[in-house]
Parts: sequence; structure tokens; C-alpha cells
Amino acid sequence: MEELEKGGVIWFSGLAGSGKSFLAEALCEKLRTKLRNVIYLDGDELRELLGHFGYDKSSRLEVSFKRSRFAHFLSEQNMLVIVSAISMWEEIYKFNRKNLKNYFEIYVKCDFEELKRRDKKGLYSGALSGEIQNVVGVDIAFDTPKAHLVIDNSELNGADEKIKLILNTLGFKD
Repeated sequence: MEELEKGGVIWFSGLAGSGKSFLAEALCEKLRTKLRNVIYLDGDELRELLGHFGYDKSSRLEVSFKRSRFAHFLSEQNMLVIVSAISMWEEIYKFNRKNLKNYFEIYVKCDFEELKRRDKKGLYSGALSGEIQNVVGVDIAFDTPKAHLVIDNSELNGADEKIKLILNTLGFKD
């Protein structure tokens, strides 16, 4: 915990609809009751801030590296940065592990059938029908991370327990 007071990065990755943003926001809220240096970077919001709208793999990698560099910049200023983004390629994981201090990776996995049921934006249905291209998990392959922590979020219930597990793994005890 003392290390995180000096900055670091907690990186949530997972496919669209896996619940990574929900869990990241919940973790951020909990950590803000314990620490003053917590900041949250949402993948979609940061993409908009950067004005980066390409969705092919090359464009996704480019924005992921920018996200990593921004997280690095903030963590070097003693901020604890919580990131949620798809960013599911080994190039990103290697870069993060090498360059981000106090780096902790969480993979939020979810059964594909459940992802299709949660498909609010119509990404999976559109990609499976051929109407949409460049959807990670359908026509863009991803690398399953060898994360510090894997959370199966195929069932949305139990969010409090999942956050407790993350906090305990990070060294926070209630």
C-alpha cells in the first residue's frame, strides 16, 4: 500500500462489455477513501480526449501506447492511475511491465456468449453479421494477458467481493 501512495498504475483489460470499466470505477471510488492520489482513465474517454478514433489493430495499438505513456507521466508525479481499456495485445503488456512503476494488471474475462447478451452498443451483433469491422474478439484477435489477477466477470453479481479481492491483492485490508 505504501508503494501506491508514491504512484503506480492499475491496468484493467478485457473485451468490450466484460465489466472492466464498472470494476475500475468501483475500485477507484474505494481507493479514494484510502488515498488522495487516485485518478481514473477510461479507455473511451481518453480516446476522445486524444482525438483518436481509428479502430483497426494498428490504431488501437497506437492509442494504447499513448495511454500507457500518459499513465506513466501521471504515475511519475505520484498519482495512482487506474486505467480501463481493451488494449489486449502482448506489445502493450510488455511495454507496461517494463515502463510503468508499481504496475498491476487485472484481466477481466467474460464468456463470449455473455458478452453478446450484454452487447449494448451492438458491436458483437454487428461484427458477427458483417455490418461492423474491427471488433476485438471477433475479427481482431487478442492476446490473453498473463495478468497479476484474473477476474471472471461472466456474472455481474458479486461486485463487492471482486473489489475486495482486488484490494486484498493490492495489500489493502479492511
